[in-house]
Amino acid sequence: MLRRAAKFEVSLTPTSDSLLAPVAEEPRQWLLDRALDEFVADLSALDEAAPHMVPGASRPKIEVAVDEATPAVTDGTLLVSGQEVMQTWERPLMRALARAVTRPGSSVCEVGFGLGISAGFVRELGPARHTIIEANPDVAAAARAWAAAGGGGPGVEIVPGRWQDVLPGLGRFDGILFDTYPLDEREVDDYVVRDATFAEHFFGHAAEHLTDDGSFTYYSNEIDSVSRRHQRALLRHFETFSVRVVDGLRPPADCSYWWAPSMAVIVAAGPRR
Repeated sequence: MLRRAAKFEVSLTPTSDSLLAPVAEEPRQWLLDRALDEFVADLSALDEAAPHMVPGASRPKIEVAVDEATPAVTDGTLLVSGQEVMQTWERPLMRALARAVTRPGSSVCEVGFGLGISAGFVRELGPARHTIIEANPDVAAAARAWAAAGGGGPGVEIVPGRWQDVLPGLGRFDGILFDTYPLDEREVDDYVVRDATFAEHFFGHAAEHLTDDGSFTYYSNEIDSVSRRHQRALLRHFETFSVRVVDGLRPPADCSYWWAPSMAVIVAAGPRR
C-alpha cells in the first residue's frame, strides 16, 4: 500500500498474514488503509502548521538531575540543569490548566511549582485545600516564600520531594494539575521519547488520587488533537476526557521544548481504579 502526498510518500507492507488476524480480508484492508491514511494526515497537518512555528533550539543534556541542580530565573525563564522548565509565555496555558480543575472550596494538587504561574491562577479560583509538590529543593523554598508572602493564602501546603515518593501519602483530590519536568535523561528517554505524552506515566497515579467526580489536567505538545495512541493510554485509566486547544502562544525563537503557537489541554475524569 502506497500513499503519495505533496512532499512525501509512505508505504505499508505487512510482513505476516497474522497481522490483524482473524479479521476477514475486507475489514482487515480497511483497518490497514485507515492507519496509513491517518499517518499521512498527521504529517501533512504538521507541515501545514510549520510556517507558523518558531525555529526552536536543541535541548541540552541533563547533566545534573533536575531535583538536585541549582535553578536560575533569566528573562522570564526558569532554568534548571540547562533545561527551560517554565517560561512566562505559558501564562495562557497555565490559566487554562488551573481553570480546568479548580472550583471554589475544592481540593487541588499541583505537581510542579515552576515560576508559580499556575499556582497563582489556582488561588484566584478559591480552593479550600491547595497542595503543591515540587521536586527541586530551591524551587520548593521559593514556593514556601510565595505562600508566606501572601501569594498562597490559607489552605496552601508545599510538599518538597519527587511526586513518586510523596503523593502516596497525600490522599485524594478534586483536581490534579500535572506540570512537571523530566528529572534526568532516563526520564526523557522513557517518558518523552517513548511514551505517547510525558504525562502518560502519571495517568495511573492521577486516577488513584482523584475523588470519584474529580478531574485531572495536563498539557500536550500535540497541536490540535490527541493521537489514537494517546487516547488509548487515557482510556485505560479514565472513563472520559476532553481536549481544548490554547492558541495564540508566543514561544521564543530559541525555545527548546515547543515551537508552535498552540498546545492541547487535556482534562480527564471518571478515574478507573
